[in-house]
Amino acid sequence: MLTRLPKVRSARDVGVYRVSDATVSARANELIDYYQLAFRHDAELRAARFQRDAALEAKPAARALLLPQISGSYDQIYNDSDIEVGYVDPSTGTPITLSRKNDGTDKSLNLNLSQPLFSLEAWHQLKQADEQVALAQLSYQASEQALMLKVAETYFSALAASDRQRTSQSEKSALWRQLDLAKQNMAVGLASVTDTEEVQARYDLAVAEELASSQEQSAAREALDEITRPPLKSVDEQRLQVVSLPTEPKPAKPLAGLRENVAPSAVPASKPIEQWLAEAQRGNFDLLAAKLGFDVAARDVKVANSKHLPTVAATLTYTDSRSGGGAFPTQADGTAIGIGVKLPLFSGGATQSGVRRAVASREQKLAEFDGAQRQVERQVRVAYQAVLSGAARVRALKLALASSGSALVAVETGQEIGTRTAIDLLNAQQQKYAAERNYNQARYDQLLAGLHLRALTGRLALRDITEIDALLVPLD
Repeated sequence: MLTRLPKVRSARDVGVYRVSDATVSARANELIDYYQLAFRHDAELRAARFQRDAALEAKPAARALLLPQISGSYDQIYNDSDIEVGYVDPSTGTPITLSRKNDGTDKSLNLNLSQPLFSLEAWHQLKQADEQVALAQLSYQASEQALMLKVAETYFSALAASDRQRTSQSEKSALWRQLDLAKQNMAVGLASVTDTEEVQARYDLAVAEELASSQEQSAAREALDEITRPPLKSVDEQRLQVVSLPTEPKPAKPLAGLRENVAPSAVPASKPIEQWLAEAQRGNFDLLAAKLGFDVAARDVKVANSKHLPTVAATLTYTDSRSGGGAFPTQADGTAIGIGVKLPLFSGGATQSGVRRAVASREQKLAEFDGAQRQVERQVRVAYQAVLSGAARVRALKLALASSGSALVAVETGQEIGTRTAIDLLNAQQQKYAAERNYNQARYDQLLAGLHLRALTGRLALRDITEIDALLVPLD
């Protein structure tokens, strides 16, 4: 039975962020641009597309087994031989030898038409091909949806790396100023060696963090390039170009960032988790693929059992032959029509072995379907909670960012009047930059959690990527 595939559509009821009325109309369209490039160039999606096209040929191949089969042959043979026959005359006892030259051309034309009349095995294979085609289409749809997730995850990973590098640079600059001031104060006796060494240690760690974040950003940009780079046209294509290397690496164009005036929203709370689970049962691509895999395996059992049954086929043969050699040249032509029945009697146990193998494969697919159901249920529950808790976490981290900024100002003021030490200032700065990094990462995580929840129900579509792209603006 052909399983109906779900219609992939946008899930607007899983809002992740809402844009305030004060949002400006400018938008970067960068996420959409990356997705469109990846859709054309990503190697995994292109491989999935060709794999689907190859799998679609299962239907005409299976249908061909039930359609007429026509074959023809033509032979032309030239004979050039001598025949010699020796015997003894019984009356005289004299040996006698007879010889004859045998030459000429033999021609033969044969046309054969065979039409299967009954083959339960071929009929089951045709039905199985329908399920294989549906599975191929479903697998490709899953690859398209996976690409959307991969582009979003790769983009926000690169954006998070850029944020970490920016905060690391800011933290390093602030610590450099603190280190310079500490050295000046120590020179005039206003700061101890311990305070200066503490600032120096924090500064050295900030330098190491900046280097690590720079490498992380480069790796994230390489990941974006990997899925958007134009594909090879052939295995032997030469892509090496001789160019002059710059003395300094050219800085990458800044990625578009997430707007500040957007608020997280936990809209999934308006729909109970049971409804999300039911939608996943109907539309999750992995679950549907596991079900189709079981259907194909179950059909394979019927194919294996049908090998016990006879097959019936009608045949039509036309022959036109001419023999120019031999003692009597001949010519024959005519048509033969018949019905043939082929009944398998004994195959050494191979047929029964095939049935047992097919049954075992069917049970394997049933176990895999059961495992897929359990996994999808767990993933939906985790993603649902991630969206809910993610919204609360973003709001909490936004408050933490504001309070850490206020605390830093208070500590700076306290240091100026002598109520706070340099170590207090270092701790306040570190807390402020950590809060900024955590806040940015939490916003990206909640966006991705919403996309994951859509994907688990098989409802992630380009419109969802477009909605997120509307939240991005070019950075200075």
